[in-house]
Amino acid sequence: MVPSLQHLFMYLLSHMRFSLWLLWLGFGFLAACSQKTSEERMFNPQRVDSSVQTQINELTRALDQRNPQPEWYVKRAKLYLAADKVPPAFKDLTLATTMDPSLGEAYFWKAKILTGQREYQEAMKMMMQAKAFNFYSPESEAILAETYVGLKLYDRALSHSSKAIRLSPGEAKYYVLLAKAQAGTGDTTRALYNLNRALVRDSVSLPAYRELSAIYTARGLYENAIPLVQVGIKKQPKDGFWWQQLGQYYLNYNRTDTALACFSRAINFQPNRAEGYAGLGEAWYKKRQYSTALPQLLKAQELGLKLTEHNRWILATCLEWTGQKAAARPHYAFLVRKYPQNRRYSVALQRTNRPVPQRPMMDTLRAVSVF
Repeated sequence: MVPSLQHLFMYLLSHMRFSLWLLWLGFGFLAACSQKTSEERMFNPQRVDSSVQTQINELTRALDQRNPQPEWYVKRAKLYLAADKVPPAFKDLTLATTMDPSLGEAYFWKAKILTGQREYQEAMKMMMQAKAFNFYSPESEAILAETYVGLKLYDRALSHSSKAIRLSPGEAKYYVLLAKAQAGTGDTTRALYNLNRALVRDSVSLPAYRELSAIYTARGLYENAIPLVQVGIKKQPKDGFWWQQLGQYYLNYNRTDTALACFSRAINFQPNRAEGYAGLGEAWYKKRQYSTALPQLLKAQELGLKLTEHNRWILATCLEWTGQKAAARPHYAFLVRKYPQNRRYSVALQRTNRPVPQRPMMDTLRAVSVF
């Protein structure tokens, strides 16, 4: 049957309507996509970009153009920390707490920065503020543990580091913190056990290598320490700790000149740490350069070096042989009281108590000239 002209016209009209409807739908879809793209170009605090610096730049533009929210400063501070830019991060966190004094997360991040800078008293204040404003995470326990280790309150550090492990048993750094607290109490056996637990979770954990090398060096196990120290120097060549440890290794094997170079590098990188000066002083002492050794030993003591039997003897010897017997005497006396079985301490004390013989003076008025 041949369709009539009317049927053909109606068929074409219906297809035109359908095509127009599709065209309208397409335009609507494109407009929506365009609007979505436009919205995506605007700042979104939750959006993750491929580059930390790009995110910092976007946040900076948003903070410059809008009424800034304190949370945005916290977010930018965290990005600065990820890029190892500590001063601007701390500045942003301070701005955030100025705008909103109840922003607990900002105090937490300030505490973390201060702990890294060894400002433990200030870090503790920030952690108390974070707690007061109800901010808490497993890492809060870790920061408290590290702060208490820095303040030498090891029992409290044990409690917080153990709790951090219970909350996040997969985190290697929490086992390192527990080991530091245990080493602080003198329990290096358990410290070694927990450092090995840390390495099970992260086989290249530099904090674990650091603590292990320190314990091995203190025990005189230099061959155990040196592979860890070499990795540390390769990974962190500007960290004075590793150079100080390497200096101790060479000093033990009487490679004194090499040890001097290592200790000097340690001081260049960490001029406010006592250990580098103590090592430098001991190296000069081994070379019998007592007048050169003494200022280094006194500087180490000024920076808080804990006097042990070994370094107290070195200090006393340098004082004595630079003519300061009165200053050396209390150190020898302490060693005699503490270690009465060691004969050389009592001999040294007697030597400093011995009166210096007076050289005879010629009486020029009574002298009879032979000429």
